[in-house]
Amino acid sequence: MVKIFFASLGMSGKLDFPQLSEVHNSGVRVAIRKNTEQGQPIGMVVSAATSLWLPLSPQNVFNFFKDEKSRIQWDILSNSNPVHVISHISNGTNPGNCISITHPFIPTENNMLILQESCTDSSGSMVVYAPLDIPAMNMVIGGADSSIIPILPSGFVISGDGRPDTGGDSSTSTSSTGADSGGSLLTVAFQILVAGPNVTSSTELNMESVATVNTLISTTVLKIKAALNCSNLG
Repeated sequence: MVKIFFASLGMSGKLDFPQLSEVHNSGVRVAIRKNTEQGQPIGMVVSAATSLWLPLSPQNVFNFFKDEKSRIQWDILSNSNPVHVISHISNGTNPGNCISITHPFIPTENNMLILQESCTDSSGSMVVYAPLDIPAMNMVIGGADSSIIPILPSGFVISGDGRPDTGGDSSTSTSSTGADSGGSLLTVAFQILVAGPNVTSSTELNMESVATVNTLISTTVLKIKAALNCSNLG
């Protein structure tokens, strides 16, 4: 899942839609690829990514995304509903390194689970997640080859902005200028399957699908800023 996520950030073989960013000044980069690789849904996939600066330490930003209780504040996938943690597996000595399976309380999507992996070290942090249906999860738990399960991850990459942290880390003290301490660089990336394998060219893809992904990531960024008391940032 993590490998697929980071490969998507390269947007290789991409078709860009700069007009979306130029018209709305959103800073969102959108691209389309036709996926034929095993382990991912077959068809046309829209990828969208953007980066922003936050006046908070990387550790605080990481803790926010890792905490399942905070998910309701930013995750459009869970439709602003709380999630129930089904399983939590440590993946190292740092408590931030873990794999979890959660079940969002969505009446119309009782069959959906969210698989998430978080990792942090001195070089930076990441939180990567993807929706999985319960039958697929049961196949993996039953010993099936997980590489054949189609998965399309989205997530966050968090790093420091290169400035020293002087200890001031509350959003109220730094959200105006961020001058008193180091902040964070946050990259937000989404992937969505928008057409099946029978589509032969990206030109057949409705531009409305691309605009939808652009709106999705822009809305998520606004939710993140609001949750972290950073809405006044440009």
